Amino acid sequence: MKIAVDRSALAAAALSVFLSACGGGGGSSPASPSAAASGPAPASGSAPATGASSAAAISLLAPAGPSATPFIATGDPVADSAGYLNDKRAQLGLPVIALQASVAQAATDHSIYLQNNNTIGHYETAGLPGYTGVTPTDRVNALYPTTSAGEIVAGVTGTFTSSVEAIDLLFDAPFHRAITLFDITRAGPGVAVSATPAKLSVLTVDFVDYKQFVPDNKLIAYPYPGQTDTKSSWADNESPDPLASAPQSYAGKTVGYPVTLSGAGSAAFSNVAFSITDASGASVPCQESDSSNNTEATRLALCVPFAPLAASATYWVHVTGSLTNTSIPTPQAFDVSWSFATAAATPAVSKAAIGVPARKIIIH
Repeated sequence: MKIAVDRSALAAAALSVFLSACGGGGGSSPASPSAAASGPAPASGSAPATGASSAAAISLLAPAGPSATPFIATGDPVADSAGYLNDKRAQLGLPVIALQASVAQAATDHSIYLQNNNTIGHYETAGLPGYTGVTPTDRVNALYPTTSAGEIVAGVTGTFTSSVEAIDLLFDAPFHRAITLFDITRAGPGVAVSATPAKLSVLTVDFVDYKQFVPDNKLIAYPYPGQTDTKSSWADNESPDPLASAPQSYAGKTVGYPVTLSGAGSAAFSNVAFSITDASGASVPCQESDSSNNTEATRLALCVPFAPLAASATYWVHVTGSLTNTSIPTPQAFDVSWSFATAAATPAVSKAAIGVPARKIIIH
């Protein structure tokens, strides 16, 4: 899928953010554009995690929770993007991702290409300034041979407002989040930072080397069970839009924070039903999407509330459905429940008062 950006719209925006996710592929079709948002694909012949079987009940992976020594940003967007992702993964009980220098170079080269050509996407055109390879798989394998590669990209007109702004936006977007929580072992962030509003600042993160850690019968929930600092809202600007099948358009609007379930390996969901309720027992309407009804929801089931959640509030999630996986060849029913709490409200800041342009976010 070639991603195009309307450059006239880009020039008109005082400050815009573009996000894009793509799996570079792996297995039988390593460079297929149809792998968009899939993240690194399992290599052919990969063995399932030890102990996973169709007889084992499907349940949630137990989170580790916040670390006693939490991640603190240093101001370096490359180091902090890696640190941010590993902090999230550690909280969820997932192994950390090792930084791979050659993969980081491929990501840096792509960020420079995107900045040079004032565009956002995963596919490069030969002959344009900074060209290093058409697909993520091409660019990564030129520097680091691997059987599986995936990529996420974020771009902002002007400079980043913080060293974790771009990676935070990517993690909040549910299709992108699923890639960061997949079973990969190495990654490389790379940036091209602009000093002026006329040029893009870009973060690219390339992921490589699939290795299954999460058993086939475990699901990763986010917000995770017992989490107490969950965001209340999210700007619906991801494309494809996880709210596309909603009764009305929510594109560009502020909605509730996405709730996701991720599977390992070749996980595929079907017949999924979400129920989110607040402390009074009132239902929180949300738009469900999963791998059976949205091709972008690879190994993923999610529900996005139509309205922002309340601050300092507890919510209960109940999800039923069926799952297949490498060691679960026929659909197996699951029934999981958990709760999380939202963070306290923060005082609103008038951007106009401090001279910050209004922000428009576009996620591809």
